[in-house]
Amino acid sequence: MEKENKKISRKRQRRNFLNRLQGLDWVIFAMLLVYAILIIYPFYNAFLISISPEHVYLETPILLWPKEVTFDNYRAVFTNKTLWSGFGVTMFLLLFGTAYQLFFTVITGYALSRNKWIGKGFLMNMILVTMFFGGGLIPYYFLIKNLGLYNTIWVMVIPGAIDTYNMLLMRNYFASLPADLEESAKIDGANDIQIFVKVYLPMALPMLATVGLFFAVGNWNSWYNGMLFIEKANLKPLQLILRELIATSSSQIESPIGVTDVYSEGLQMACIFFTIVPMMSFYPFVQKFFVKGLVVGAIKG
Repeated sequence: MEKENKKISRKRQRRNFLNRLQGLDWVIFAMLLVYAILIIYPFYNAFLISISPEHVYLETPILLWPKEVTFDNYRAVFTNKTLWSGFGVTMFLLLFGTAYQLFFTVITGYALSRNKWIGKGFLMNMILVTMFFGGGLIPYYFLIKNLGLYNTIWVMVIPGAIDTYNMLLMRNYFASLPADLEESAKIDGANDIQIFVKVYLPMALPMLATVGLFFAVGNWNSWYNGMLFIEKANLKPLQLILRELIATSSSQIESPIGVTDVYSEGLQMACIFFTIVPMMSFYPFVQKFFVKGLVVGAIKG
């Protein structure tokens, strides 16, 4: 009888413990739900402002649902040639710039992950120094001028060939792969380039997706070098144009014929969604590679 009572008591304790855990799960879920609402609502409210007439926005700047809907702000944005010019520049940075940066970052990370070679330690230390010290803005400005990159689109591409943090992620990832793969490939007659391209590179696809996403987001949001070194309007990236439009209360956007219900705040919100939606649409397709590659590249090596 005592043994049976003990078993029943243990079962009750387990049941009570599981019930408490379930209750705690609901508390955690509620906290995360509130946190998610706090993050999502500003985007939701910005979207409502972009599709609301001016009198609705003036009456209730913080909206919960659209009282009236108008797409005049988006018509004004999509018919603006300046924004489309910036979009073309940003797409060039996104495609060519990402491939350019990924190429140099990957080959540098791979080279630094191999066995010791002459000058490896010195080169590694020189690269690491750039994470903590910089030459300053004025010397950088004169360097760009002397290299002939001023007022060219290459000023937003060439200086960012290698990102130290991303290079370290690639180096750690390559260093975490078995060295026996390289020895086996050499026995089969493969040279160093073949080993890199046919053996290690296919295994590094999660890390490539992670680093590529970092570069893609950075290039999509690129505006600082454009602000410093570009004067030509047709070479300015999208984010820089958006910054100037918001700073000038969107006065540079002219309303197309037939579009009357356009106002400053609505145009600003429409411009913001015009710039963030493409990247938000792209991210879910590489999310699984992003998480896996970031964890492995940061921990191993």
